[in-house]
Order: sequence, then structure tokens, then C-alpha cells
Amino acid sequence: MDYITACDTDIGISKKINQDSVCVKTANTATGKAALVLVCDGMGGLSRGELASAEVVRSFAEWFDTELPFELPDWDWKTAARNVISRLRRLNAILMDYGAHNGIQLGTTATGLIAVNNGFMTFHVGDSRIYRISDKLSQITDDHTFVNRAVKMGKMTPEEALTDPRRNALVQCIGVTGEVAPEVRLGTFENNTNFMICSDGFRHVLTEKELFEELSPEKTPDRSAMKSQLRRLIETVKSRNENDNITVALFRAEL
Repeated sequence: MDYITACDTDIGISKKINQDSVCVKTANTATGKAALVLVCDGMGGLSRGELASAEVVRSFAEWFDTELPFELPDWDWKTAARNVISRLRRLNAILMDYGAHNGIQLGTTATGLIAVNNGFMTFHVGDSRIYRISDKLSQITDDHTFVNRAVKMGKMTPEEALTDPRRNALVQCIGVTGEVAPEVRLGTFENNTNFMICSDGFRHVLTEKELFEELSPEKTPDRSAMKSQLRRLIETVKSRNENDNITVALFRAEL
């Protein structure tokens, strides 16, 4: 089997700093293949959002490089899930403590995928998203937003949520909320299936039809095609006057 990955990020048309961070790592080990794909969207309304997103990426990248090789021989997905949840909660506490000591508030989303051989885990806090793209497009993360919670409680319709002024308000993110409850899911890979991870700045002005058609496995047969399609869509997003930072990663396991 093989892993094919690509990512791209852009400051966009109006921000002075790119507060998004992205990490894509793959490794061939004695016990098989492994990968980490992670997108973090630093909170645009908070000071030092870029520091928060970079710290989460740094922590997971360091784990992948230095700890994962020793964990792989006895790899267990349930243990791995508990460890990811613990890491995200520690990062939340670290960033909250840093903010309190420096008189600032800094936060970030954290949405990623860990792959080991033919299995994977997704983990998620915030409103960055993971989509599965095969013969259809499916969102496999749940937005941790005020409006999404209101829709689930029957207090708001999906149509109202689209235009509600609170649609970008998060109910949890790393570094701001006292407690975080990361969403973690386990699965096994299927042939001809892409996983797309993106910040909200990438998806706001693109339709689900565009995401499905432009990022399908057929349109992205190799890493070069992946990178080309991601850059083309980022330029489309910018041409439609999206004012946020724009970050996206694409991953596929070829069985």
C-alpha cells in the first residue's frame, strides 16, 4: 500500500498574518506505514492565534517523529485515541496558562488524521473539517459551533444557521475553553477514497459539488495532481473574496 498526500496554505486577500498551521508527515517503518495530517486554524479574533496553531502542530509533529516509532510495534487504536485526547487536553491547559500569564487570549482549532497501515483515526476540536470523498462527498466531523449545537437542539433551522451572525462562534477550541471534549473516530481505509482536511476559510465560498468534483480520486491520481487541484481551488476561493486564511490538505491510502 501507499499513502499519497498534499497540502497548501495561503494568507488570503485581507489578513496580515496567516494564523493557520498545517502538517503532513508520512513514514515507512519496520512495522508498516504511518502518516499524520493536521490542520489548525488560529482564532482570527484572538491575539496570537498563529502561536496557538503552531504549538499544536509542533506537539503532534514531535510526537510523530520521536514517540510514534516506539509505539508502533504494540500499536493499539483505543490506546492511541486516549493518548490523542490527553495530548489535546494538555495543549489546551498549556495555552490557557500561557495566555493567563501574558494577559492575552489565544486559541486554535485542531483537526487531523493519523494513519497506520490500513487503519486511521480522526480527531477534531473546533470548526475545521474533514471530508471523505469517494463516490460521494461526506463531512465526517461535527462543527463545534454555537449554531450547529442550536440546530441539533431544534432551536434553529439549518437555513437560519447559514446566516446567523453567531455562525462562526465556537463552543470549544484549544486554548480558550476550560474543558475540551475532542471528537475521535476510528476506521479502516477503502480504495479510491480521499480525505480532505481544511480550515473554514477554504470551504466557505466553495460548494459541496465543487469540492466533490475537483478533489475526487479521479481528479487527483498523484501528488502532483493533488497539489495542482488544491492550489487552483485556493485561487478560486481568493477570487470570490474570502477574507480568511485558507488551508487545505488531501490524503489517500492506496491499498
